[in-house]
Amino acid sequence: MKILILFILSLCSLFISLNTGKILLLGNISFKPVILLIYFITLYWNSIYAIFTGFFIGFLYEIYLPVFTGTYPLIFTSLVFGLKVIEKKIFKFRYNSLILLFCVILLVGVLQVLIEVDKIGAVFYIILTQLIPESIFNTAVGFIILFFIKRYNR
Repeated sequence: MKILILFILSLCSLFISLNTGKILLLGNISFKPVILLIYFITLYWNSIYAIFTGFFIGFLYEIYLPVFTGTYPLIFTSLVFGLKVIEKKIFKFRYNSLILLFCVILLVGVLQVLIEVDKIGAVFYIILTQLIPESIFNTAVGFIILFFIKRYNR
């Protein structure tokens, strides 16, 4: 049953990320449900499921985007591995653990920009104008998700 729920959540987050990302765009800030899903599955559910989810979503993500084969599965599974290593060092049910979510979204955004943008000068401009506000927005969404996780875990 958990695998079916995970499969449905993965497809929904992928659909939201790829198709409605332009509709939900607030200026230059976009919503990253794939990274939020991988983050919360790794820390609050099961990291084995998160590895398979990261690879599956990364593989499907590459079908829609013209990048080198294996780039997004590598990024998402490395993200799961890094979160699993750091998991024992943080207390995940505190709100200050969302600083890690901010750093994760910023890191994945920087990797995506380095893959897609050719000019280095444009990378710094995109980091300041798009990635930092995007990380703040997605961390606020993560705050809401963590609030509900804490509320229903009691």
